[in-house]
Amino acid sequence: MSRLFFILFLSGSFFLHAQNDEVSIVKMDGPNPWSSLEVNNNPDQFQFIVVTDRTGGHRPGVFEEAVQKINLLQPEFVMSVGDLIEGYTEDTTILNSEWDEFTGFIDQLEMPFFYVPGNHDLTNPVQGVEYEKRFGRTYYHFTYKDVLFLCLNSEDQFRGAGRGTISEPQFNYIRETLMANQEVRHTFVFLHQPLWIQDDPKYWPQVEDLLKDRPHTVFAGHYHHYVKRERNNGRYIMLATTGGGSRLRGRDFGEFDHVAWVTMTAAGPVVANLWLKGIWDENVSTEETETFINDLFSSNLVEIEPCFSDQFSGEHDFKIKLSNNLDIPVDIKIEEGFGWDVWITADADSLRLNPNSVEWVNAKFIPRKNNTPVSQLRATPVRFVVSAELSDEAYLEIPVPVNLKPLTKKYIPFTDQEFKVDGAPDDGITLSEGFETTTDNTMRFAVYQNKTHLYITAQVEDDLVVVDTSTSITRQDNIGLSLSFLPPVKSALAPVDNYYLRMTVEKGGHMSLVSGAQSLPDDWKYTCKETDSGFNFELVLPLHYLDDLQGGHWQSLRLNWTLDDLDVPSDQWQEIERNIYLPSWGSDEEILGSGMYFRE
Repeated sequence: MSRLFFILFLSGSFFLHAQNDEVSIVKMDGPNPWSSLEVNNNPDQFQFIVVTDRTGGHRPGVFEEAVQKINLLQPEFVMSVGDLIEGYTEDTTILNSEWDEFTGFIDQLEMPFFYVPGNHDLTNPVQGVEYEKRFGRTYYHFTYKDVLFLCLNSEDQFRGAGRGTISEPQFNYIRETLMANQEVRHTFVFLHQPLWIQDDPKYWPQVEDLLKDRPHTVFAGHYHHYVKRERNNGRYIMLATTGGGSRLRGRDFGEFDHVAWVTMTAAGPVVANLWLKGIWDENVSTEETETFINDLFSSNLVEIEPCFSDQFSGEHDFKIKLSNNLDIPVDIKIEEGFGWDVWITADADSLRLNPNSVEWVNAKFIPRKNNTPVSQLRATPVRFVVSAELSDEAYLEIPVPVNLKPLTKKYIPFTDQEFKVDGAPDDGITLSEGFETTTDNTMRFAVYQNKTHLYITAQVEDDLVVVDTSTSITRQDNIGLSLSFLPPVKSALAPVDNYYLRMTVEKGGHMSLVSGAQSLPDDWKYTCKETDSGFNFELVLPLHYLDDLQGGHWQSLRLNWTLDDLDVPSDQWQEIERNIYLPSWGSDEEILGSGMYFRE
């Protein structure tokens, strides 16, 4: 016995002995930092991928990208459901060219690929001859780890799209195959057209009858949108596309480019749909790209002075400042979005910014209706798409969304009174702004100034104020205030230099929990105290900070509020409601200049 093992034994621990495929680790008496040591490595478990329609209006490059990403995933093999070439011709020169192109893609795979024909691959007897020359059979089967794989031909009578069939000879083959493999633990079926939703598919109903008493899963393609059905005691999955024609309207429409990742487990198959754009190699983000993005977003790439007006009537000219503070050129596309109330036009839709340069673009607000109160206007989105080539391997394209609308100019009232921080709004303070929360609470707030200080206060109506200093600030009622004191143009869009103070409520001897206070100067004063109907928040800060940050006589500030509400005691689980006064700074919904207040 080694000295090391002897010491461990005396201290009440022991080695968990392991085979080569098990975890080798020192296990201590009592609790250990893992959930279990039953590693998910059943030798009967395996993974494979199913690719779907490449053609039918194919989009070049998508399937090729899928091949590269399948190699990253390293499944044991790859299945298909047809429509691999465009086909629909009897010209053998064209057919051979298309098949040569496709098999060239498959040659790049690092694992086996199993062919299944689609209507584009077998449109007519000529294509049937060419297919059999290359691949020998149009339907076949194999077994792997006690699982049956049936690869079928829904085009065996060449009837075309929407009219697939299983002929009698193929049905006889299927019946014989199933009879010979009655004890397999699962049966997978692959064919192109989903015959269960088509009229007159010949022997397909009889195939389903043979399948109904065994665990089975069926994969098909053809319609270029994803639908899973539970039928016939199995799962019947119609896949979307791997490069075939698609409007690509997203998951709700079942329209996306993907591969299906199937894990065969002891309990049956687990199917995961992997969106191609979400599969990346280890270079998805490198130090080089991180540095570029950080530099880009800290450089005030887009600066637009907010437009303030009480009534919006007639065109309003404004300028867009685009700055490239980097040492490489960047290209910028300006994409004008649709606006319900305001059109926005820019004189340029694309331009190149040389290293360390600035460009100005003239733009206009154009009202769709005149004399509309600004408070009723909806914002119009504009996207600035920034692209740059960092190296031969790294090309970045980054969208910067900006939502634009005229805003009402708000002023900070002046008062001669001194401000107190005692949890009760000072006399003469009018709480003129606010919002109702999703949990039917209300929040009102005000911003005031005197000769030396700024005063910000909020009053929250809440019938249950939840406070528990033994837990996280996020598991109880709290209020958050974001503040930016940069000049208006710098502060108007996702300000980098800002303060965020977040507080729980001082209640019944429990002091407030506070986050963000470490960034505040020592002479800022704040509190958050319970009232009979909820709680009050107050903050007072010296005005000389605003002068320092704005380079002299301060002119403005920008603010936003968050309010988290819990309606049950903190020891009971409920997802806390996050309420936001205005869209969060830096989010896709942020409105340029929203929450800005000016010195009176």
